[in-house]
Amino acid sequence: MYKIGEFSRINKISQRMLRYYDEKGLLIPKKDETNGYRYYTNEDISKGNKIKLLRKYHFSIDEIKNVLEMDSTTLTESYEQKIAELYEKTIEYYQLIEEMKTYIEPNNKIKRVNTYDVFWGVRKSFHAICIRKIVDEKGLELLIDQLLISINKTNPILVGKHLAIFYSMEGENYSQFDVEVCQPIIVEEEEKDTRIKFFEEENYIYTIHIGIYDSISYAYSALYDWAHLNGYCLDGPFIEKYYTDALITLDRDEYVTEVSIAIKKR
Repeated sequence: MYKIGEFSRINKISQRMLRYYDEKGLLIPKKDETNGYRYYTNEDISKGNKIKLLRKYHFSIDEIKNVLEMDSTTLTESYEQKIAELYEKTIEYYQLIEEMKTYIEPNNKIKRVNTYDVFWGVRKSFHAICIRKIVDEKGLELLIDQLLISINKTNPILVGKHLAIFYSMEGENYSQFDVEVCQPIIVEEEEKDTRIKFFEEENYIYTIHIGIYDSISYAYSALYDWAHLNGYCLDGPFIEKYYTDALITLDRDEYVTEVSIAIKKR
Protein backbone atom coordinates (compact mmCIF):
# COMPACT_ATOMS: atom_id res chain seq x y z
CA MET A 1 0.00 0.00 0.00
CA TYR A 2 1.27 3.47 -0.89
CA LYS A 3 0.35 6.87 0.49
CA ILE A 4 -0.63 9.51 -2.07
CA GLY A 5 2.80 11.21 -1.93
CA GLU A 6 4.62 7.90 -2.48
CA PHE A 7 2.27 6.89 -5.26
CA SER A 8 2.72 10.30 -6.89
CA ARG A 9 6.50 9.80 -7.04
CA ILE A 10 6.21 6.20 -8.22
CA ASN A 11 3.77 6.92 -11.07
CA LYS A 12 4.98 10.45 -11.81
CA ILE A 13 1.43 11.79 -11.45
CA SER A 14 0.99 14.95 -9.39
CA GLN A 15 -1.01 14.75 -6.17
CA ARG A 16 -3.37 17.40 -7.54
CA MET A 17 -4.05 15.21 -10.61
CA LEU A 18 -4.51 12.12 -8.42
CA ARG A 19 -7.16 13.96 -6.42
CA TYR A 20 -8.81 14.99 -9.68
CA TYR A 21 -8.83 11.36 -10.91
CA ASP A 22 -10.36 10.36 -7.58
CA GLU A 23 -13.05 13.03 -7.94
CA LYS A 24 -13.88 11.82 -11.46
CA GLY A 25 -14.04 8.16 -10.35
CA LEU A 26 -11.09 7.25 -12.56
CA LEU A 27 -8.51 6.11 -10.02
CA ILE A 28 -10.11 5.72 -6.60
CA PRO A 29 -7.74 4.98 -3.68
CA LYS A 30 -8.69 3.17 -0.51
CA LYS A 31 -9.36 5.65 2.28
CA ASP A 32 -8.52 5.17 5.96
CA GLU A 33 -11.54 6.63 7.75
CA THR A 34 -9.55 7.09 10.98
CA ASN A 35 -6.91 9.44 9.58
CA GLY A 36 -8.28 10.38 6.12
CA TYR A 37 -5.19 9.08 4.30
CA ARG A 38 -5.51 7.75 0.75
CA TYR A 39 -3.73 4.48 -0.05
CA TYR A 40 -2.93 3.00 -3.46
CA THR A 41 -2.18 -0.62 -4.39
CA ASN A 42 0.09 -2.30 -6.94
CA GLU A 43 -3.00 -2.70 -9.16
CA ASP A 44 -3.41 1.09 -9.01
CA ILE A 45 0.14 1.48 -10.35
CA SER A 46 -0.86 -0.46 -13.46
CA LYS A 47 -4.09 1.50 -13.79
CA GLY A 48 -2.24 4.79 -13.34
CA ASN A 49 0.18 3.86 -16.13
CA LYS A 50 -2.74 3.02 -18.43
CA ILE A 51 -4.41 6.36 -17.68
CA LYS A 52 -1.20 8.23 -18.52
CA LEU A 53 -0.94 6.31 -21.80
CA LEU A 54 -4.55 7.09 -22.73
CA ARG A 55 -4.02 10.78 -21.90
CA LYS A 56 -0.99 10.70 -24.20
CA TYR A 57 -3.26 9.28 -26.93
CA HIS A 58 -5.63 12.26 -26.47
CA PHE A 59 -8.48 10.38 -24.84
CA SER A 60 -10.65 12.65 -22.69
CA ILE A 61 -11.31 11.89 -19.03
CA ASP A 62 -14.82 10.63 -19.84
CA GLU A 63 -13.45 8.48 -22.67
CA ILE A 64 -10.76 7.01 -20.39
CA LYS A 65 -13.38 6.08 -17.81
CA ASN A 66 -15.20 4.05 -20.48
CA VAL A 67 -12.02 2.57 -21.97
CA LEU A 68 -10.90 1.21 -18.59
CA GLU A 69 -14.08 -0.88 -18.48
CA MET A 70 -13.85 -2.22 -22.06
CA ASP A 71 -13.08 -5.76 -23.16
CA SER A 72 -10.29 -6.33 -25.70
CA THR A 73 -12.60 -6.25 -28.76
CA THR A 74 -14.31 -3.00 -27.78
CA LEU A 75 -10.94 -1.51 -26.83
CA THR A 76 -9.60 -2.24 -30.32
CA GLU A 77 -12.61 -0.50 -31.86
CA SER A 78 -12.09 2.49 -29.57
CA TYR A 79 -8.41 2.72 -30.60
CA GLU A 80 -9.36 2.56 -34.28
CA GLN A 81 -11.85 5.38 -33.81
CA LYS A 82 -9.27 7.51 -31.98
CA ILE A 83 -6.70 6.87 -34.72
CA ALA A 84 -9.22 8.13 -37.29
CA GLU A 85 -9.88 11.25 -35.18
CA LEU A 86 -6.16 11.98 -34.76
CA TYR A 87 -5.53 11.43 -38.48
CA GLU A 88 -8.29 13.90 -39.32
CA LYS A 89 -6.77 16.41 -36.87
CA THR A 90 -3.35 15.87 -38.45
CA ILE A 91 -4.69 16.81 -41.88
CA GLU A 92 -6.48 19.84 -40.41
CA TYR A 93 -3.33 21.05 -38.61
CA TYR A 94 -1.23 20.45 -41.73
CA GLN A 95 -3.57 22.64 -43.76
CA LEU A 96 -3.53 25.38 -41.14
CA ILE A 97 0.28 25.28 -40.90
CA GLU A 98 0.67 25.50 -44.68
CA GLU A 99 -1.79 28.40 -44.82
CA MET A 100 0.01 30.28 -42.03
CA LYS A 101 3.38 29.74 -43.74
CA THR A 102 2.17 31.81 -46.69
CA TYR A 103 2.11 34.87 -44.40
CA ILE A 104 5.69 34.51 -43.17
CA GLU A 105 7.56 32.80 -46.00
CA PRO A 106 8.18 33.78 -49.62
CA ASN A 107 5.58 32.05 -51.77
CA ASN A 108 6.84 30.84 -55.14
CA LYS A 109 3.47 29.44 -56.18
CA ILE A 110 1.68 30.91 -59.15
CA LYS A 111 -0.75 33.48 -57.81
CA ARG A 112 -4.28 33.29 -59.15
CA VAL A 113 -6.89 36.03 -59.19
CA ASN A 114 -10.50 35.01 -59.49
CA THR A 115 -12.25 37.07 -62.19
CA TYR A 116 -15.69 35.60 -61.42
CA ASP A 117 -17.12 35.60 -64.93
CA VAL A 118 -20.83 34.90 -64.57
CA PHE A 119 -22.60 32.45 -66.88
CA TRP A 120 -26.32 31.91 -67.48
CA GLY A 121 -27.80 28.50 -68.22
CA VAL A 122 -30.58 25.99 -67.69
CA ARG A 123 -30.09 23.36 -65.02
CA LYS A 124 -31.96 20.25 -66.13
CA SER A 125 -34.10 18.36 -63.64
CA PHE A 126 -32.36 15.64 -61.65
CA HIS A 127 -32.68 13.22 -58.74
CA ALA A 128 -30.21 13.24 -55.86
CA ILE A 129 -29.48 11.50 -52.59
CA CYS A 130 -29.63 14.26 -49.95
CA ILE A 131 -28.87 14.79 -46.25
CA ARG A 132 -29.87 18.05 -44.55
CA LYS A 133 -28.64 19.37 -41.18
CA ILE A 134 -27.67 22.53 -39.31
CA VAL A 135 -23.86 22.50 -39.11
CA ASP A 136 -20.76 24.65 -38.93
CA GLU A 137 -17.93 24.56 -41.49
CA LYS A 138 -16.30 21.47 -39.97
CA GLY A 139 -19.70 19.83 -39.63
CA LEU A 140 -20.24 20.37 -43.35
CA GLU A 141 -17.15 18.29 -44.14
CA LEU A 142 -18.44 15.52 -41.87
CA LEU A 143 -21.87 15.75 -43.52
CA ILE A 144 -20.28 15.26 -46.95
CA ASP A 145 -18.39 12.25 -45.56
CA GLN A 146 -21.71 10.88 -44.28
CA LEU A 147 -23.25 11.37 -47.73
CA LEU A 148 -20.39 9.55 -49.44
CA ILE A 149 -20.68 6.65 -46.98
CA SER A 150 -24.40 6.38 -47.83
CA ILE A 151 -23.58 6.39 -51.54
CA ASN A 152 -21.01 3.63 -51.12
CA LYS A 153 -23.61 1.48 -49.35
CA THR A 154 -26.35 1.92 -51.97
CA ASN A 155 -24.00 2.09 -54.99
CA PRO A 156 -26.26 4.16 -57.33
CA ILE A 157 -25.25 5.50 -60.77
CA LEU A 158 -23.75 8.95 -60.10
CA VAL A 159 -24.29 12.03 -62.27
CA GLY A 160 -21.51 14.56 -61.79
CA LYS A 161 -20.10 15.89 -58.52
CA HIS A 162 -21.65 16.27 -55.08
CA LEU A 163 -22.97 19.69 -54.07
CA ALA A 164 -24.20 21.64 -51.06
CA ILE A 165 -27.36 23.76 -50.91
CA PHE A 166 -27.21 26.60 -48.36
CA TYR A 167 -30.70 27.52 -47.16
CA SER A 168 -30.02 30.01 -44.37
CA MET A 169 -27.77 31.11 -41.55
CA GLU A 170 -29.04 30.15 -38.11
CA GLY A 171 -30.04 32.96 -35.74
CA GLU A 172 -27.25 35.03 -34.23
CA ASN A 173 -24.63 32.32 -34.72
CA TYR A 174 -23.24 33.05 -38.15
CA SER A 175 -20.93 30.03 -38.05
CA GLN A 176 -23.98 27.74 -38.26
CA PHE A 177 -26.01 27.21 -41.42
CA ASP A 178 -28.87 25.08 -42.67
CA VAL A 179 -27.31 23.02 -45.45
CA GLU A 180 -28.28 20.05 -47.60
CA VAL A 181 -25.56 17.96 -49.24
CA CYS A 182 -26.63 16.10 -52.38
CA GLN A 183 -25.21 13.65 -54.90
CA PRO A 184 -27.09 13.65 -58.23
CA ILE A 185 -27.93 10.10 -59.36
CA ILE A 186 -29.83 8.24 -62.06
CA VAL A 187 -33.14 6.80 -60.86
CA GLU A 188 -34.34 4.06 -63.20
CA GLU A 189 -37.53 3.19 -61.31
CA GLU A 190 -39.68 4.59 -58.53
CA GLU A 191 -37.64 4.96 -55.36
CA LYS A 192 -38.97 4.67 -51.81
CA ASP A 193 -35.77 5.98 -50.22
CA THR A 194 -36.81 9.21 -48.44
CA ARG A 195 -33.33 10.65 -48.92
CA ILE A 196 -33.83 10.82 -52.69
CA LYS A 197 -35.25 14.15 -53.88
CA PHE A 198 -36.31 15.44 -57.28
CA PHE A 199 -35.15 18.89 -58.41
CA GLU A 200 -37.11 20.74 -61.11
CA GLU A 201 -35.49 22.30 -64.19
CA GLU A 202 -34.64 25.97 -63.64
CA ASN A 203 -32.75 28.92 -65.05
CA TYR A 204 -29.64 29.72 -63.08
CA ILE A 205 -26.42 31.70 -63.07
CA TYR A 206 -23.06 30.45 -61.89
CA THR A 207 -19.41 31.37 -61.47
CA ILE A 208 -16.21 29.51 -60.59
CA HIS A 209 -14.17 30.06 -57.42
CA ILE A 210 -10.59 28.77 -57.35
CA GLY A 211 -8.75 28.42 -54.05
CA ILE A 212 -9.57 28.32 -50.34
CA TYR A 213 -13.11 28.95 -49.15
CA ASP A 214 -12.16 31.95 -47.01
CA SER A 215 -12.77 34.35 -49.92
CA ILE A 216 -15.65 32.51 -51.63
CA SER A 217 -18.00 35.35 -50.59
CA TYR A 218 -16.67 37.28 -53.62
CA ALA A 219 -18.20 34.63 -55.88
CA TYR A 220 -21.56 35.13 -54.16
CA SER A 221 -21.20 38.89 -54.57
CA ALA A 222 -20.50 38.52 -58.31
CA LEU A 223 -23.78 36.62 -58.75
CA TYR A 224 -25.73 39.25 -56.77
CA ASP A 225 -24.25 42.06 -58.90
CA TRP A 226 -24.91 40.27 -62.23
CA ALA A 227 -28.55 39.61 -61.34
CA HIS A 228 -29.10 43.23 -60.28
CA LEU A 229 -27.51 44.67 -63.43
CA ASN A 230 -29.39 42.36 -65.79
CA GLY A 231 -32.90 42.65 -64.39
CA TYR A 232 -33.11 39.32 -62.53
CA CYS A 233 -34.08 38.31 -59.02
CA LEU A 234 -32.29 35.55 -57.15
CA ASP A 235 -34.80 32.73 -56.76
CA GLY A 236 -33.68 30.14 -54.24
CA PRO A 237 -30.72 29.09 -52.11
CA PHE A 238 -27.09 29.27 -53.19
CA ILE A 239 -25.49 26.02 -54.32
CA GLU A 240 -21.82 25.08 -54.13
CA LYS A 241 -20.65 22.22 -56.35
CA TYR A 242 -17.22 20.81 -55.47
CA TYR A 243 -15.15 19.82 -58.50
CA THR A 244 -11.84 19.73 -56.61
CA ASP A 245 -11.92 19.61 -52.81
CA ALA A 246 -10.32 17.86 -49.82
CA LEU A 247 -11.28 14.47 -51.28
CA ILE A 248 -8.92 15.12 -54.20
CA THR A 249 -6.13 17.37 -52.92
CA LEU A 250 -4.61 18.59 -49.64
CA ASP A 251 -3.63 21.87 -51.34
CA ARG A 252 -6.55 24.18 -50.63
CA ASP A 253 -5.26 26.66 -53.22
CA GLU A 254 -6.20 24.04 -55.83
CA TYR A 255 -9.86 23.77 -54.78
CA VAL A 256 -12.35 24.41 -57.60
CA THR A 257 -15.93 25.27 -56.59
CA GLU A 258 -18.90 26.23 -58.75
CA VAL A 259 -21.24 28.68 -57.00
CA SER A 260 -24.73 28.99 -58.51
CA ILE A 261 -28.28 30.16 -57.82
CA ALA A 262 -31.62 30.04 -59.64
CA ILE A 263 -32.94 33.30 -61.13
CA LYS A 264 -36.14 34.80 -62.50
CA LYS A 265 -36.97 38.03 -64.33
CA ARG A 266 -37.94 40.99 -62.16
